[in-house]
Amino acid sequence: MSDDPFEAIKVTFFQECSELLGDLEANLLALETGEGDGETINAVFRAVHSVKGGAGAFGLEDLVRFAHVFETLMDELRSGRKECDDVTVKTLLRASDVLADHIAAAQGTKPPVDVARSAGLVAELEVLTHGQAKPAAPVAAAPVEDDFGFTPLTLDLADFGAPVELPSLELPSLDLPPLAAASAAGWRIVFRPHPRLYASANDVSLLLRELARLGQTSVQLDDSGLPSLDALDPEDAHLIWTIELTSDATEAAVRDVFDFVEMDCDLSVTALAPAASPELPELPALAAAPVEPDFDIATLLAQATAAATDMTPAPVVAPAPAPIAPVTASKPAAPAPVAAPAQAAAPAAPVGPAPVTIRVDLDRVDRLINVVGELVIQQAMLAQRVMESGLARSSDIALGLEDLELLTRDIQDSVMAIRAQPVKSVFQRMPRLVREVAEMTGKRVRLVTAGEDTEVDKTVVERLAEPITHMLRNAIDHGLESPEEREALGKPAEGTVRLAALHRSGRIVIEIADDGKGINRPRVRGIAVDRGLIAEDAVLTDDEVDNLIFLPGFSTAETITDVSGRGVGMDVVRRSIQALGGRISISSVPGKGSTFTLSLPLTLAVLDGMVVSAAEQTLVAPLSAIVESLTPQAADIHYVGGHDAVIRFREEFVPLVDVGRVMGFRDDATVLNGGVVMIVETEAGSRAALLVDAINGQRQVVIKSLETNYRHVDGVSAATILGDGSVALILDIDALVTAGRRKSNRPELKMAS
Repeated sequence: MSDDPFEAIKVTFFQECSELLGDLEANLLALETGEGDGETINAVFRAVHSVKGGAGAFGLEDLVRFAHVFETLMDELRSGRKECDDVTVKTLLRASDVLADHIAAAQGTKPPVDVARSAGLVAELEVLTHGQAKPAAPVAAAPVEDDFGFTPLTLDLADFGAPVELPSLELPSLDLPPLAAASAAGWRIVFRPHPRLYASANDVSLLLRELARLGQTSVQLDDSGLPSLDALDPEDAHLIWTIELTSDATEAAVRDVFDFVEMDCDLSVTALAPAASPELPELPALAAAPVEPDFDIATLLAQATAAATDMTPAPVVAPAPAPIAPVTASKPAAPAPVAAPAQAAAPAAPVGPAPVTIRVDLDRVDRLINVVGELVIQQAMLAQRVMESGLARSSDIALGLEDLELLTRDIQDSVMAIRAQPVKSVFQRMPRLVREVAEMTGKRVRLVTAGEDTEVDKTVVERLAEPITHMLRNAIDHGLESPEEREALGKPAEGTVRLAALHRSGRIVIEIADDGKGINRPRVRGIAVDRGLIAEDAVLTDDEVDNLIFLPGFSTAETITDVSGRGVGMDVVRRSIQALGGRISISSVPGKGSTFTLSLPLTLAVLDGMVVSAAEQTLVAPLSAIVESLTPQAADIHYVGGHDAVIRFREEFVPLVDVGRVMGFRDDATVLNGGVVMIVETEAGSRAALLVDAINGQRQVVIKSLETNYRHVDGVSAATILGDGSVALILDIDALVTAGRRKSNRPELKMAS
C-alpha cells in the first residue's frame, strides 16, 4: 500500500463505494418488488449522494457527472414530484450498473465506461426527471472557493426600448427617514462540528460548497475557541461557522446538506424574514403639470423581472475565485439548539450509536488465526503430556491446564468471529449478473434470494463468487425456457431462479434452483457417448447421468455465445468447491427444474471433532454431524437385498458403514463385539451408522488442507495434528456414507464368539 495518506483515503473511499453499491442495489430491488417505501427511496438517494460527494473530493469528474444526474432524479422521487413507477425503477437499476462501472473505472479495476452507453442512460434519466433530455453540461468538481463567489447576470436595457426623457420636476424638500435595504428571505445556519466529524474524513468546505449551490451565502467564522499552539489538540474541534443563506430553498433542503453529519455536529437552522419597508409620509401635491410618458413603468419592470427569471445560469467554468466573507471580530451568538420542523410528524424512535469499526488488512487476521491455531496445537500437546505423566485431575497443574484450555477456546472463537461475514456481500452482486444474462438470452428472469445473513468464513465467501456466477449463468442459459416456450407449457413467462444459503450439520449449504425444463438425461447421455466420456453400453443411474455435466469439456450448448458453449464451467465449479473442502450435488425433475446444492465447511481453520480409531488408525469425525453413539448388538444388524447392512436405531433402520474397511485400512472381517457405532446425519438430512473400533474423546482441532499438502482422498475432507504430534484424517461424512453404500458389508461382518 502507498505511504501517501491521500491515496490511503482514496482506497477507503472505494471500499465505502462497494458497500454503498450493495445497499443501493438492495434498495432498488426492494422498490422493484414493491417492498420499498419512502425511506427506501431516501436510502437510494443517500447512497448516490455519498458516492458523488466523495468522487468530487477526488476530482473524478465522469463519476460526479453521472452521479449528479442519478441524484437529481432520486431527488424528484423523494420529494414526491415524480412517481416511482416500474419504468423508472428498471431504469434506475440499469443506472446503478453504470454507476458501478464508473466506480470500477475510476478505481482502475475495469476499463473506462463506454461513452455511448453512459450518455444514453444519462439521457433516459433526464427524460424521466424533466420530461426531455437537457443539453449535456459538465458538472465539474470546481474548487471550493469558486462556489462562494457571486456570478453576475447581464441585462441589456436596450431590449426595453430607447430611453425616454422626462421633464424636470420640482419636488418640495422632505424630511424622510432613511430607507433600510430590503433583504430577501433565507436561512441563518449555525454549524459547530464535533471531533468525530473530522475523524470520519468529512470536510466542512464541501458542506459550505453544497450550501452555496442553494443560493447566495455569507459566511462568518468564529475561531475564538482556538487554544494556544502549545495547548492545541489536532484531533479536537474548535471552530464555529455562521452562514446566512439568501435562497428560497426549504428548510428540509438546507438540512439535507448536513444529512450525513447531523449526528456529528451542533446545527441550528432559523428563518431570515424579509425586512419591512418603513411607512412614508404623505407627499404634498406637486406643482408641476401632469406628465404623460410614452411608456408604462409597470410593464417595463414586469419585462425586466421576466427576463431575469428566464435566464438560466451558465455551466460552472471555474470563474475567478471570490473571497469568502471576512471573519468579523465580533463573536457570533452561541449556537441555538436545533429546533424541530414546524410540521413535524410523530417523534422518531431513539437511535442507538452506530457500532465503531476498524478496517484491518486480511493478511494480519490470517496471521493471527495461524498463530492461534498453533496455540491450540501446543495446548493439546501440553494436555497430552500432563495426562501421560499420571498427575491427578485435582492437581494445580491439571486445574491450570483446564483454565488454559477454556481461555484458548475463547481466543479461538473470538478470532474466528472476526473472519466470519454474511454471504450478503456475494449475493448482492448477483442481481446485476442475472439482469445482464437475461438481456443477452432474451429471457425474463426473477431472482429470489434467501439467507443473505448466513455467516461463513471470509475466505469461503470470497471464493464463492465464481462458482455461484457459473451456476446462475448455467441456470438461465440452459435451465430456463424462453418466454414463448414457458407460456406454451402453461408456465409464467417469467422464470424464477432461487439463490439461498443456510446452515446445516455444521456446514454452509448454498442452493441454486430454477423452475425451468430440468436436465434432459437422454441428451446428456448421448453427448457423453459421442464425446467418448462414457461407454455406449454403460449402465448409469439418474444421479450418475446428471453428474456427467461436471466432466471436463462437457457442454449441452449448441452454439458458442457470450454466455456459454465453450465447455468450461461446471467442471470448474466442482474443482473450486472441492478445493474448499466442499461438494456439489444435483437434483433435477424433467419439466420442473433443477437444484444445485453446494456444501462447504463454515471455516477453513478449526473444527470440533470426535477422535475415533478404526483398524489402528486415528481419525476425527466432525462433532456437528454426530447424533448419538451406541454399542451395537447382533440382533440389531439386518441386511437389505442380502448384502447391504443396516442397523435398527429408534424404530428405524439406517445403513451401517464399516469405516475401517471403506477407508481401505483393512480387508479382514470386522468383529462387532467391543466396537462402537456413531449415528451421523448427512447434509441431506438422512442418517447413517459409522462403525469404528473406539471413541477416544472430543477435541478441537486445527484444520490442515490435505489437497494443498498431499492430494484429494475420497472420504477425507482434511487433516489435523493431534496432541501427541501425530497426523489424523478428518472424515468427510457424506462421502464416506456414499462410498459405504457401494460396498457389500455382509461378508465382512462377523459376530464375536
